[in-house]
Amino acid sequence: MGIYTISTKYLLKDNGTNKKNDTSLLKKYNISNSYKSDTLLYVLEKDLYNEAYLEEYAKINYSDKNNFADVLKSFLPKGYTGEEINYIMNLSQNNINKLKNLEHTDISAYYQFKNFNVDNLKRYQDYQATHDYPLDKVITYVNINLDLPVYTNTLEAKDGNDYLVLVNKYNSLPNNYQPSDLDYVNGQYQNKVPMRKVAKEALEKLQQAVTAEIGITLNPTTAFRNQGFQSTLYNNYVNKDGVEAADTYSARPGFSEHQTGLAIDLKNPATPSNRRLNESDYAWLKENAYRFGFIIRFPGGKEFITGYQEENWHIRYVGEEAAKIIHDNDLTLEEYVDLYVTEY
Repeated sequence: MGIYTISTKYLLKDNGTNKKNDTSLLKKYNISNSYKSDTLLYVLEKDLYNEAYLEEYAKINYSDKNNFADVLKSFLPKGYTGEEINYIMNLSQNNINKLKNLEHTDISAYYQFKNFNVDNLKRYQDYQATHDYPLDKVITYVNINLDLPVYTNTLEAKDGNDYLVLVNKYNSLPNNYQPSDLDYVNGQYQNKVPMRKVAKEALEKLQQAVTAEIGITLNPTTAFRNQGFQSTLYNNYVNKDGVEAADTYSARPGFSEHQTGLAIDLKNPATPSNRRLNESDYAWLKENAYRFGFIIRFPGGKEFITGYQEENWHIRYVGEEAAKIIHDNDLTLEEYVDLYVTEY
């Protein structure tokens, strides 16, 4: 719940002009002083008073937000209580507008969740009926479309350059997107690996730290891949293993994080050719990547959220602030974007 602010114009006082004005307003409408509240005085002065809602006015916390009058006029006639209106005042204007188009709807179960989206109410209920998750998880999982088949209801990213751009099986990059600030790092196979400049600088710090702290080397094998390359790669996997299997470990063109230039695959050159990291390498990466603005993008145990098999070598730059929150709260990028970025 948010913090309600009260305009000094409607603060109740025991002396001075305000008390006289309050008394005259109450007398004008033949209202007992016992009903007096900031909200009641507001509706009286603004000529919004309706006797049918007298009991509810006392329960509504006065707000000096510009939409206060509109909320009262829109939701009291629909049968919403004062307590419900207090919650509605904390919703985004977008959510309020959506709720105005519905008949009275009991949303009390969702009061505490800042990522509640009116549009998804029916989907929350359907998903909860078939899954044994607490309500906070239900809301997030539906918000990130886990109740829908992959590659349906997809959205195109508004800004592919955003460090927090979400690219997965429900969110694509603009067609043939390519970062404008690509730079190059020496790769594992004597190649020059392209990635965004901010990711390069962060990776170099990570490489220095892992060598200093546990004495190993971590080299990039691949980072930025353009849409054409990803198309060839994905189609080769499909020809080899079929669509269903390929979709568990390879992204379709336009839906690959590598196209952002912020995702990097790593390898310890001391490991066999068929292995990328040792367990101790991954343990360090898991506990320290956030220090440099990276996350493990496809961690084990979160496959049902990310849509991909575990890849403990695949890191993604998101910035140090976001990376720390994701690390400390054991989140995926999908969950972080829903809880901390998206405005509903």
